[in-house]
Amino acid sequence: MYPTLFISHGAPNIILSDSKSKRNFQKLGKSLSIPKYIIMISAHYVTNDLKIISPEANKIMYDFYGFEDELYKVIYEINSDKDLTFNLIDKLKKENINISIDEERKSYDHGVWNVLALLYEKLNIPVLQLSIPSSYSQFDLINLGEKLKIFKDEAMIICSGGITHNLADMSYSSTPKTYAQEFNEKIKNIVENGDGNSLLNIKSDINFYKNHPSVEHFLPLFIAFGSATNKKGKSVNSEMQYSNISMESFIFDNKDKL
Repeated sequence: MYPTLFISHGAPNIILSDSKSKRNFQKLGKSLSIPKYIIMISAHYVTNDLKIISPEANKIMYDFYGFEDELYKVIYEINSDKDLTFNLIDKLKKENINISIDEERKSYDHGVWNVLALLYEKLNIPVLQLSIPSSYSQFDLINLGEKLKIFKDEAMIICSGGITHNLADMSYSSTPKTYAQEFNEKIKNIVENGDGNSLLNIKSDINFYKNHPSVEHFLPLFIAFGSATNKKGKSVNSEMQYSNISMESFIFDNKDKL
């Protein structure tokens, strides 16, 4: 069985400069066994109902602005797979999960390729990207993760988002914002203890909307948690960037030594 990862992906230019998070993600990638394929969920692909990107997908998108020119010249080879796509759709439908192909989505957002480029310098396996369905509740997202377990004997599940994501309040100060630090520690405690009830009720936390004025970056954690056989995750990276952007990341069901 392959592990599930939740990666706080931070700013897309993380791949250009040195940081603790970059080094930790590269170290993590070297510790992981290579699966047959990867199932990826990114905060930057939200649809009303559950979708999977076109099996013809084979390029990356530069879905950001205002960064270094070098970042828009990054090339990362990546592709989907027709047989694996239809196999995933068929098996999820048998689990009463409604899913369809998004024929217009033929490229991967930076929440996918940015993370994969840190974990794997070169990727020689297919990547199937699922959307985050905005119509799903927290419970529905965890249930989707539970249904994805059936693929973990041959696929690694990687969920890409952010434990905190308030871009309007970030700064270049080296002092973390209190609300971000407190929320980060609470989530770390929830994940490390496998506390599903607290995770399901997290939106009632006083700091939730301070850290997530919009919720899409937090939602992949529900899917990651659901897909874990052992709900107790292990932190593989802890860093606060830009005063309030947590890079806290977790691995579930790890069988390899880190």
